[in-house]
Parts: sequence; C-alpha cells; structure tokens
Amino acid sequence: MIKAIILLLFLGSGMAGLIYQVLWTKLLTLTFGVTIMAVSAVLTSFFGGLALGSYLGGRWIVNYEDGLKWYGLAEILIGLYALSFSWLLILNNSAYVLIAQHLAMDFYGLSILKFILSAILLAIPTTLMGATLPILSKILATSQTRFAKNIGGLYAINTIGAVIGAIATAFFLIPNIGMKTLLYSVGALNIVIGGIAVFISKSYSKGNETNRGYIYEEPKSITQDKYLPDYFSTLLIFGFALSGFTGLAYEVIWTRVLGFILTGTTYAFAIVLATFLTGIAVGSFVFSQFLDRFRTLSRTISLLAVVEAMIGLSSIGLIILYDKMPAFDFYNKIDATAVWGEFVYLNFFTSFISLFLPTFLFGATFPIVCKIHGWRIEKIGSKIGNIYSVNTIGGIFGSFASGFVLIPFLGMQNSIVLMGYVNVGIGVLFMFFNPSVRNHVRYIFLTISLAATVILTLLLPQNMPKSLHESFLKSNERMLFYEEGTAATVMIAERAGKDLTASNKRLWVNGNMATAAFYDGLQINRFQGVLPMIIHPNPKDVLVICFGSGTTFGTLSQFDVNQVDNVEIASTVIKGAPYFTKENMDVLHNPKSRIIIDDGRSYLEVTSKKYDVITEEPMHPSLAGVVNLYTKEYYELAKAHLKEGGIMSQWIPLYNLSTEDVRMLVKTFNSVFPHTTIWMANTDIFMIGSPARTNISYALLEERLAMPNIKALLREIDLEAPIEILNTFLMNEDMARAYSGNAPI
Repeated sequence: MIKAIILLLFLGSGMAGLIYQVLWTKLLTLTFGVTIMAVSAVLTSFFGGLALGSYLGGRWIVNYEDGLKWYGLAEILIGLYALSFSWLLILNNSAYVLIAQHLAMDFYGLSILKFILSAILLAIPTTLMGATLPILSKILATSQTRFAKNIGGLYAINTIGAVIGAIATAFFLIPNIGMKTLLYSVGALNIVIGGIAVFISKSYSKGNETNRGYIYEEPKSITQDKYLPDYFSTLLIFGFALSGFTGLAYEVIWTRVLGFILTGTTYAFAIVLATFLTGIAVGSFVFSQFLDRFRTLSRTISLLAVVEAMIGLSSIGLIILYDKMPAFDFYNKIDATAVWGEFVYLNFFTSFISLFLPTFLFGATFPIVCKIHGWRIEKIGSKIGNIYSVNTIGGIFGSFASGFVLIPFLGMQNSIVLMGYVNVGIGVLFMFFNPSVRNHVRYIFLTISLAATVILTLLLPQNMPKSLHESFLKSNERMLFYEEGTAATVMIAERAGKDLTASNKRLWVNGNMATAAFYDGLQINRFQGVLPMIIHPNPKDVLVICFGSGTTFGTLSQFDVNQVDNVEIASTVIKGAPYFTKENMDVLHNPKSRIIIDDGRSYLEVTSKKYDVITEEPMHPSLAGVVNLYTKEYYELAKAHLKEGGIMSQWIPLYNLSTEDVRMLVKTFNSVFPHTTIWMANTDIFMIGSPARTNISYALLEERLAMPNIKALLREIDLEAPIEILNTFLMNEDMARAYSGNAPI
C-alpha cells in the first residue's frame, strides 16, 4: 500500500516538474524574449540543474537510510521556492535590464547574460528535482531480481506525470486559471506531496527494519559476468550521454518539422511534447517488465545494442514518412477542418504515428542501462544518479547543438541522418565491446546494421523539409527562396500568370504564411506603414516590430524621418528581403533604416530609446510565442517607449479568430491605450492607440499623401486619395470601448 502511495507521489512530482518547465520558460522569456538563444538558455539552465541534482543526490543519499523523508523535504523546498518564484522573477528581470542597459551588450552578450541569470534563478529548484529519482531509486530498487522492473516503473511513472502535465497545462490549466495562479497551485501541490512523504516515511521505515540494506538474491542461473569490466563501464556512460545528445537533438528537429505540418500553435507543440514523453514512458514500462529475466550481462548489453541501432534506423526512416505525408488524406485535413475536436485528434494522430516508435525505443534505454550499470546493486542511488545525470547533460548539448549548429549548417534532414548514424554507431560499439558475446554475433550485427543504414540512406528524399514546404504551393507557384535557420525556416514562392501592378509573391515562416505581395497583402502592409504617419503631427523616430517582406518597414522609411528601426527575431527572414525589393523599396539599403535581430519584447526591455511611432505586425496570435506581442504587459512596455504625443499601431488579423478573440484583443490594447481608434483595410483591422487624445488634421493628411513617392505607393493599392484613406476608418474611441465591452484582458 505504501509503495503505491510513493509511486502516486512521484507521478504528481513528475506532473509538477513539467508544469514548472513550461511556466518558468514562458515567464522568463517574457523578458528575455523567445529567440532560440533565450529559450535555449532557460532550458539549458533547467536541465543543467536536473543533471546536477541527479549526480549530487545519488552520492548524498548513499549515506542515509530514510530516503523517503529526504524526498519529502526536497518536494517541500521545491514548493516553497515555487510560491516565492514571482518575487524572485521580478528581481531577476530587474537585474537583467539594469546590467544590459549599463554594459551596452550586443546580442550574444545578452544571450550569455540570460543564461547566467536563468541558471541562478533555476539552480535551487531544478537541483532538488534532479535529486528525487536517485533518492527514490534507493528506496524502491532493493531487489536484484526486480531491479529493472522497479527502476523502469519508477521512471515511467514520473514520465507519465510529465505527459499529464504537458497536456493539462496547454489545454486546461493556463487557459482557465492563468500562469500565476497555476504556479501557486503547483507549489502547493509539491508541499502536499512532500508532507505526505515525510508523514509516511516513519511507517515505511518501521516496515522495512528487518530488510535494511539491499537484497542480493541472485538466481543460481547467474554464473558469469557478475561485474561490469571497467572499460565497458566507461563506454556505457559515454554512450548513454551520447544517446541523450541525440534524443534532445531529435526532439528539437522533430518539433520543428512537425511545426510545419501541425501549424505551429501552442497546442501543437504541447501535443508533440506529450507524444515524445508518452513514447518514453511506455518504452520504459514495457521493457522493465521483462528485463529482469535476462540473467547475464551479455544478453542485456546485446539488447541495448539492438535498441540503440533501432533508434537510429527508425529515426532515419521517419524522414521518408514525413516526405510522403502530404499524400495522406489526414495531412490535408489538419488545416482544412473547422472542428476543434478533429483538429486536436489529427494533431495527436500525426504525432503518434511518426514519433512513437523512436521515442518508445528511447524510453527502453533507461531501464536497460540502469540494469547493466547496477548489475551489482551496491550504492544504487549513486549509480542511478550517474546514469540520469550524464544522459541529461548529453541532452543539454544536443538541444543546443541542434538549434545553433546542426540545423543552420547541415539542415534538418542531414542532421536527423547524422544523429541516426550516431545511434547505429553506439549500438555497434556496445555489441563489439560486449564482454562475453561471440565474434560471429558481433559481425552479423554489424553487417545487418550497416546494410539497413545504407538501404535507408539510399531511399531518402533529396530534402524532406523542403518537400514539405513545396506541398504548400499552389499549382501555378514556384519556389524562389528556401533556407533553414536557427530561429525560422523561410520559403518565398512566386505565383505565375498574374497580371498585377504589384508583384505576386508569398512568404512562409516555419510553415505558416506570414505575408503576401498580392494585392490584398500589399494593401495591408502599405496601409500599416502610412496610417500612423498621417496621424502623428511630426514623426521622426519610428520602430517597426517584425519584418516580414519589409513592405511596412520600407513604406515608413519613405517619409521625412530621422530613422526607422526594425526588430526581427529571424535572420533568415532578412535574407529573403531582396526577393521583395520592389515592395519594400530596397529598404535594407536605405540609410534611414536599421535592422536589429532580437525578440521585439526583449529589445524594448533593454533599450532606452523612445519613439514617435511604434508599429507592430507580428504573425497570427495563435502561433507559439507570438502571443507575447499581443499582451497587456507588452503594450505597457511599448507605451513606456513612446515620446510625448507618440502613437502605436497594432495589426489584428480577422482570420482564424472568433468574435470573442477579437474583442479580447481590442480590450487588451484599449486597457493600455485609452484613446484607441480602429481602422479597416481589406479584411484586417488596425488599432491606433495613444496615451492622449489624437486629432487628425485633414490638411496634414493631404500634405503627406501628396508626397510623390507616397502617392505612387498608394496608387498601386487604390488608396492614394485622402477620402479613400478616411473611408478605412471604422470605430472612434467610444465605439471601440463599447465594442470590446467586458471582454477579458
């Protein structure tokens, strides 16, 4: 009974750990931004703490008997830290802004600062989290004949908790109770878990007084290889670290690829994470059920070699599956369905059919490696701590390398293939250095592994991610530009056979169409560039958040301004700008323009510069990370960077949003800018907000629109006359306030 309670507690702590990972990453990146470096800094700090905790916890618990009490105390401390996290976060963010402003750091200097501050903030709770697995391992894994079952089950239970946390956080908890309340609730959950563990620890200790220490009931069938040779112990640790490297590298790359297929929403990313964790949990559980039947090290090591090779082969094979996916019926339904339930189901289905096999095999490796490394069960807490920590450290480097090295320099497909080769290589090494396996088995395994790898490599498409992007094209479109980058994969396509004054190109960012230079897209972008400039009496310093095709940026630079700054998170988007030279007026070579590669919110946190006009045209708010640029806190940050009399212009798409969504977005903007007017061009709306009431001078409007360069730009989109611009006016301040009503912020 008490053992079942312990497993239930560990399920809860696994769920809490994943919720913390999501919450802390979201909260830290509100200040640090959602650049790949900022997110990587937070995750590296998180997993680094887990690795450190696992290593230290394993060594520390060897000297103590009452592990359940120490597990409970660790959970209580995690909960107390979570309850104080909001205040510590304020101090952390204030330190970041203060240091960044005074040291005038560049992008990479700021990234290092983000990493240091993340590590300081997360060190205590993540170290405590990492210590819990080796502590509980000592409690539960006291029997040689049930060792793998106990360890694998413990790992699976904790991972199942993480699956529940991933789904619940994205679909239910954050939408219904908000991040701050959720943080306090999970902190309280940890304290309850810890309190129960401490309470039952006395009963558990009394029930095990006659069984103190470890049980070495080795079956008579074990007559050889009781001990792991030193050279293989080293290889096992190194190989498992390398396996952790490939595992997190795959996760980053697979998430990027599935982002193209699943539209890249927060829900899609939660589903991918849940699928990844589910595969690991099921693999760990299934293999742990029969591993203890393996009575020799040789057979167990051979199984590990086969599993590692299969991980590599199945991962390479996934490339072929992804390349063929556009031909499947369910693939086209993901974007086409108007039913929320079907959308969620298709996301889950797509994730599971592609990720389950390799993640299932990854889950199997942990109990197998623990079984091999803990063949003799002395100091088991320390051994589990070693195994878990090296695997986690490998994962840290894999996550970093995939985003900053592999994808930018090799591309996604070649990166997956390289990681697959590494996994097959790990399997071959394990088999070749297996202490007791026969030579002919080694060579048969090598031959089969190499033959399967070669065959799969020959069957691979030329460029799977590029093929997926080509599936987005219409029959009369051709790809002009494609590049995979650290923050974004960008494609530009051109439609043939269109007789337009403007061009006919479209831009995709991470599989989502960002903008188009067709008539409607061009009208929206140029209108966004003109509208605030005819309202503000004397705009000299302008900030543009997001680049896209550069059309809005280029339009703003055509006015009589001192400088127009543009903040763009993805350098690959900027690389595509030359394909829109006509639309953006070759803005990259305009002496008035300045490009800043950063997250828009992060830039405003650090810069002391103020502007007359701030315009913003991010991607759709449903996309993961983008919604940070539609929040009350962000608008307050932007407002603080407006000069006296300054105005802000915010684009709101009307597609894929409900009426309630639009009212919420208007209400949020209006809560910061009480003087808000709404304008409508084509099928989207634009909010102009200011701290003070703004009046439009018709004489000034005529003067600005009469500028030859501006008149020529607006003529192409049928808005060159003052009356045509004024006809886009939709709501005054009172109407905007009444429209948003009591919508939530």
